Amino acid sequence: MRNMGGLRQYMPVTFWLMLIATLTIAGIPPFSGFFSKDEILAAAFARGAGHPVYYVFYAMGVVAALLTAFYMARLITMTFLGENRTGAQERSHLHDAPLVMTGPLVVLGVLSVIGGFINLPPFIGGGALLEHWLEAVTEPEARFFGLEMPHGQTELFLVGGAVLVGLLGLYAGYRATLRRRTPTAAEAPDDTGLARVLNRKYYVDEIYDAVLVRPLVWLSRVVLWKGVDQGVVDGAAVNGTAKLSQGLGWLGSRLQTGQVGIYVVLFLVGALWILHAVAG
Repeated sequence: MRNMGGLRQYMPVTFWLMLIATLTIAGIPPFSGFFSKDEILAAAFARGAGHPVYYVFYAMGVVAALLTAFYMARLITMTFLGENRTGAQERSHLHDAPLVMTGPLVVLGVLSVIGGFINLPPFIGGGALLEHWLEAVTEPEARFFGLEMPHGQTELFLVGGAVLVGLLGLYAGYRATLRRRTPTAAEAPDDTGLARVLNRKYYVDEIYDAVLVRPLVWLSRVVLWKGVDQGVVDGAAVNGTAKLSQGLGWLGSRLQTGQVGIYVVLFLVGALWILHAVAG
């Protein structure tokens, strides 16, 4: 995404689908994401009346909603708005994906626009149909963890606050992205400090590689492959048996000289050994 700014004119369908997704994830009404985000924040706030720690969870949810709207605005702005950074030669290849890919996205986009109306809250004339439809599933939980959701001015305040947080995040992300030119990957300086930690995803992949992948690869290569497979199975069992058979064959071949005198001597030695064993 970093090197693909200004794609709106080349990929209009993708841009509008991305815009719908951005507004949905940011929780802007009437898109479906608003209703789910609003319900989560309102439930955390309502639970705080009995357990004050839930007010902390509510505040964390508000911050998360703000950051979500911020990075979604940066994503769509950096990709589809502003200066195009793909290069002149690549622009002739820019176009929307075929219908087999955009078709499902269009369906999801339409559902994102109208899906929230299924669960409109009562204060704006809805009947919370989705909530009541799931009562058969949620009813046992409600008996143990009953919750009275906010209503009246408190509900309006929470709804307004959730919308305001989403709008602020979108505006801040948009302004922060267009404030300065985003360099291409070749032009961008190396990340340092916290930016490098974030770019490397907190080094989770490196830690996973050092703690799990490399030890397992070493165990597989050195112990299981070279030690057990090549050393024990191939070396001792397979090749060792072959060498033992080869050695016995060589010893037997030394006894087959073709001289009758040697055979007579061996026959006498064997006969005397048998007589000694029987007599003893």
